Amino acid sequence: MRFRFVSALLGGLSLAPAQALDLSDTVQMHGFISQSAVYTSQNRIAGSQPGRTGWDMREIGANLSWRPDADWLVSGQLLSRRAGNADNGGVRVDYAFVDRLLVSGEHTVGLRLGKIKNPFGFYNTTRDVAHTRPGVLLPQSIYHDQVRSFFLSAPGVSLYGDASSDRGNWQWQASLLQPEVNDRNLTVFMVDNQPGSFTGKPSGLARVLWEGETGWRAGVSLGSFKMRYRPAAVDFLSAGAITLNTALFSLEHNSENWTHTAEYAQTRQSRNGFNVPFAPILDQPSTIEAFYLQSQWRFAPRWQALLRYDNVVLDQSDRGGARYSAATGMPAAQRYARDWTLGTRFDPTPDWSLFVEAHHVNGAAWLSKLDNAPATTRPSWDMLLMQAAWRF
Repeated sequence: MRFRFVSALLGGLSLAPAQALDLSDTVQMHGFISQSAVYTSQNRIAGSQPGRTGWDMREIGANLSWRPDADWLVSGQLLSRRAGNADNGGVRVDYAFVDRLLVSGEHTVGLRLGKIKNPFGFYNTTRDVAHTRPGVLLPQSIYHDQVRSFFLSAPGVSLYGDASSDRGNWQWQASLLQPEVNDRNLTVFMVDNQPGSFTGKPSGLARVLWEGETGWRAGVSLGSFKMRYRPAAVDFLSAGAITLNTALFSLEHNSENWTHTAEYAQTRQSRNGFNVPFAPILDQPSTIEAFYLQSQWRFAPRWQALLRYDNVVLDQSDRGGARYSAATGMPAAQRYARDWTLGTRFDPTPDWSLFVEAHHVNGAAWLSKLDNAPATTRPSWDMLLMQAAWRF
């Protein structure tokens, strides 16, 4: 019934023109809808059951922007996202900020205040709209959907700018923020199924992007995210703190028919105060290593193919998870994931995109623990995704 409702809504909206709704000379509205079908051989993704096709993966979003004059912008977006137990379809504020342009001309500088998109890698600031993604899923090693709310945006203040030179165009952004960490997905990801919760602490994130005239672009993202754990009345853990110091390096080359992209990240995870006597490994620092290699081939008008290899280990010194498994009794596959993806995309009109992609995954590091009890996850599994996406 839900799928039929969304299908009908998509069909009706497809009659609208492929452009923003201009509510006035200074106000615009954009929106998007996506509906996916998910099949997995093992484990659960977005509410799907192994061996059965699931229809519970969908997004509906709308954003509004108001530009009272050339130097001011007010913008925000509401989103409803359904993806199994990780997202229940409730409406939330994805971002909402006020933007003031401070310097204009050959070099620009501006200031944003509010709930701001986090500048991280090539895709994070645009990942909310399906058309901006190369496939149904972004590389999960770096753009982990199960903790999407934590990565996408955060309340804070951001200074940004851009400049042009003979060597290319530069964009930069630096943010002081308080990460949104009161999310059960994040708690389960960080401390397994403990009943406590996190509070965010003042943190920082910065990104520099360069784009040349020969098809190359590159970027560096540096961040330090801080949070503190508040144990429940009955809890195995004591009050503890986690700091995630991350560095992400991005490189891409574009030509007429090809786009080749690679990103590599290391995140140093410092943990203290949890006092886990039965598993001290959970109270020790570790380094998360993640990378992907991706190629997109535009082999015909409105068609493109995708090939990607995506790899993550949650502890660089325990790549196979053996030490973690011995200390906790949990499957070693919880600590790594290696994902091969092959897909295709067809854009029948500028406002519609249709995706099909197949995954072969070894490991469970980015599977939602709200959908998959760690002790029952299977290390080797396959997945088929299909998605229809519309925007205006």
